[in-house]
Amino acid sequence: MPRTSQVTWAGVDELVREWRGREKLYPLQRHVVDHVEVVMLALIPFLRDDTADSVFRWLALDPDPGRFAEWAVELAERCVIEDIGADMAIELLGAMGGTEARAALERLSVKPGGPASWDNADAALGMLADLGNGRTRR
Repeated sequence: MPRTSQVTWAGVDELVREWRGREKLYPLQRHVVDHVEVVMLALIPFLRDDTADSVFRWLALDPDPGRFAEWAVELAERCVIEDIGADMAIELLGAMGGTEARAALERLSVKPGGPASWDNADAALGMLADLGNGRTRR
């Protein structure tokens, strides 16, 4: 499994060159080399989602996640809209609290016709309800 930093077209090309240079490849390895572009295109969204999820999870663990609001609110909102690490992005917005994070959750919670998918809008609405009850999901 490649590291996220290796998931670039240059990295894919390097991997293919390296493997093609080997004297003997097993049938599965030969199949991967022959179809690596399709495989990488399929893996990139999963790696991107896992990375975003991990970063948002890590930020939410901070004792004061609101201190990241200046840059993290916009990033979390964009990730929810693009459905990249959306669940943890919503969790981070809830953990940050504050007017900017709440406004982002309100924008994301509009259904139908809002910027987020139906499921993500529903999750944002649930987070707003938790914040309204004085709770955050930590």
